[in-house]
Amino acid sequence: MVRSQNSDRYLQFGAVILLVSFAVIVYGHVFSNGLCCADDSLFATVAKNLAFGKGYVSTPLDGGIGLRPFDPAIGTGPTVIIPAAALVYVVGNVPWAPGFATATISLSLLLFLAFILLRRTSGGGAYVCTSILLLYSLTAGIHFEHWYSLLGETPAALLCVAGAGLLARHPQRRSSILVASLLYGLALMTKLLSLLAFIPTAVWLLFKAMRIQDRSRDLVNCVLGAIAFATPFALFEVWKVGVLGPHLYRQNTMEFLGFFKAQSTAANGGLGNIAAVIMQALNRYSSNSAVMQQRFGFSPVTLLLVGALAVCLVWRYADSHFIKLFCLFLVTAALTEISWWLLISNGWPRYALIGLLLYFFAVSCAVFVKRSWLITSSITALLLMIFFPGYSRFSDPIRFVLKYRCAYTPRLTNLLSTVRFLGELQHDQPFVMGIWSTGSDIEYSLPTVGNFIRYDHVPKDREGGAILVRNKIWVDFQPMPEFTAWEEKCDETLWDAPPYVVSRCPGSTR
Repeated sequence: MVRSQNSDRYLQFGAVILLVSFAVIVYGHVFSNGLCCADDSLFATVAKNLAFGKGYVSTPLDGGIGLRPFDPAIGTGPTVIIPAAALVYVVGNVPWAPGFATATISLSLLLFLAFILLRRTSGGGAYVCTSILLLYSLTAGIHFEHWYSLLGETPAALLCVAGAGLLARHPQRRSSILVASLLYGLALMTKLLSLLAFIPTAVWLLFKAMRIQDRSRDLVNCVLGAIAFATPFALFEVWKVGVLGPHLYRQNTMEFLGFFKAQSTAANGGLGNIAAVIMQALNRYSSNSAVMQQRFGFSPVTLLLVGALAVCLVWRYADSHFIKLFCLFLVTAALTEISWWLLISNGWPRYALIGLLLYFFAVSCAVFVKRSWLITSSITALLLMIFFPGYSRFSDPIRFVLKYRCAYTPRLTNLLSTVRFLGELQHDQPFVMGIWSTGSDIEYSLPTVGNFIRYDHVPKDREGGAILVRNKIWVDFQPMPEFTAWEEKCDETLWDAPPYVVSRCPGSTR
């Protein structure tokens, strides 16, 4: 018993060290590598526009002039964008502001969960150590930007975990149901895919209410929980209606449904032919399984076997009802999310992250099996060994932080010098870009709003003397012959700070 208590203290101390070290690594990326990618820059532009008093607007993705309010293609919701806008309002549109908001939200939720577990369970230290190492191994390398960008998957998953932890802690208490439902609702307004994680929890609440004879109190709790869950969504929709008006709101909603359907390829064939839908789902499973193996290093079969073993161990041997319920919420949420990704989605790897993050939080519950400190330590080591493919990337984020030590990367340095050059350039027309990704980080960093127009929207009488501005990373990532022709035509280079290039088209602006 004394030996077990000592090991728990050591693991709790290790958990604190891991959390602090992880925070240092994440914030090191925040300050050195802000605006990490095209989507992050696009969502950051919405936060900037909101902070600058222009509303919840973005540069139209179809390339037109002006600003578009509540664009359905903005995939990250107001739960993250509004705090980022508040920070931009205070510190300005510096490159690190959006990532700082995301990192602070995510790390605060991790600390909140660690506080609950370390305070209520004797194995909390082992759980925090295991889950952090698994999450780190999952995201280290190509997906580490999810901890410090506005992409949204990480805070959405952590809000779901926090909601599950609160509900499992006091499942009968009305305040727990309300706050947990609100957290799930905030997750929904971070990433709409979080709805899939809430469905199993909602089903459990209804099932629990229907099983008892005196149902009135539990049914009222379910209704109040549904209201709390829907409140963030309802408030955002009311805001949209007030800005857009009824007609444009209906049009915006239909465009959003079309955008959401496009992310679920198996749903595009309709349900008229069940056999065809099943075959398409099986084909998606085959291709998406290969993507998961290639991108993350493990197969769905491995996930299923390890998850089933973890659930059996927890349900059979864990002493705490809180841990059993917590594990149940996370496992069912992860199963729902991952099943959607494998069978229905278009297979983009980042869409799998919410389910995988929930999954690793769930299987880490196996460390709460209470037999001896040796068994707990053995289960922890076994979990870390099973998912060892991610450890090949383990050192990448650490090396990055040691290399730059919170200083800007050359890309960010060149971004800011490009922005200064454009500010000094005497030009009264919008800058010309390729597709939206080629200019989104520059748009965020410029001191004004709505600075770009896409090449195919430039009027013929304005092509002469037009200023072409682009990030060559994204130009080369998705080459377009029409824009390549513009680059060849506008060959007077005014500025070249890789990957940013500014050039002038021949002729003069009329």
